[in-house]
Amino acid sequence: MLQRAAVLALALVSFSILSSAQRSGLAAQPRPGMGISAQDSFNIVSGSVVSMDNRPLKDVHVELRDSTGTTVSSAYTNPAGMFEFPAVRNGLYQVIATAGMDQIQEQVEVQRMPASVRLRMPVSGTPTDGNHGSAISVAQYKIPAKARDEFKKAEEALGKGKNEEAQKHITKALEIYPRYAEAITIGAVLKMEARNNQAAIADLQQAINYDENCAIAYLVMGAALNTESRFDDAIRSLQRGEALSPNSWQAYFEMGKSLIGKAQYQQALQQFNRAEALVPRDYPLIHLVKAHALLALNNYSEAMTELQQYLAKEPKGPNSAQAQKMLDQARAFATKASN
Repeated sequence: MLQRAAVLALALVSFSILSSAQRSGLAAQPRPGMGISAQDSFNIVSGSVVSMDNRPLKDVHVELRDSTGTTVSSAYTNPAGMFEFPAVRNGLYQVIATAGMDQIQEQVEVQRMPASVRLRMPVSGTPTDGNHGSAISVAQYKIPAKARDEFKKAEEALGKGKNEEAQKHITKALEIYPRYAEAITIGAVLKMEARNNQAAIADLQQAINYDENCAIAYLVMGAALNTESRFDDAIRSLQRGEALSPNSWQAYFEMGKSLIGKAQYQQALQQFNRAEALVPRDYPLIHLVKAHALLALNNYSEAMTELQQYLAKEPKGPNSAQAQKMLDQARAFATKASN
């Protein structure tokens, strides 16, 4: 149920790539030099977080801070205790891992080659950050059966495009159980559909407060923040969602959109490729967002291929006119480059 709801919710909001791209100038003519340098793409800071008895610790929050103390990037460790920060500029950094009240840090120098650290947390097992595996089942256990029934009806109505009916069932579900995080999240999706993003973001934060292990809330929050061009905030939310649900293609899809907004096109393509590998069936919008990144990198040939695939699957979709315009521009650039 939760996985199906996540797919459904993100499918409804993922059209926002077009408006986000337009606000970021990505729909305009690609400019040389917009992408990261080859050297920066080679500078990777990676590492692992383990307990004192060398057990890998998952869901540990790790920050990369520069010499001024500013957080450059952040991530959560995966089930193997691993983390990675791609495309880091040369310099001195602090890698800081936090799990509950425990914190450990180590300095690392990035200088024309990948850097790696191994952090040993002063804990003997699973990090005490409040995100124990049982927390999800406890939160779910508290939801009354009648609220679940209303949520299921809302989900079915949403899948049929009956938004008003879905809202009625969500309202009933929340009347029965106001702390129902998944129901609040679906309500936020409906607000995004009505272009009330600020209210949606507030609701999503409430859902996360009620259930900090609700993966779908973090993923939809990332999508909502992307539409507001709050790309760093979106990345943080999506990283948490990915840690909770590492096989959710939506996490990588939205992460790619965030990276496009930050003009980190090569990393965006990596995220889109991961999304494409996980999506249960072909999702046309992945081709469109990949084309945005490829055009920004002046890779006209591959951009044209992605746009043609998108138009073949969505010849009359809401973004098809823009896709056709991008395809025409890519052809013109390719012809000019070959002359």
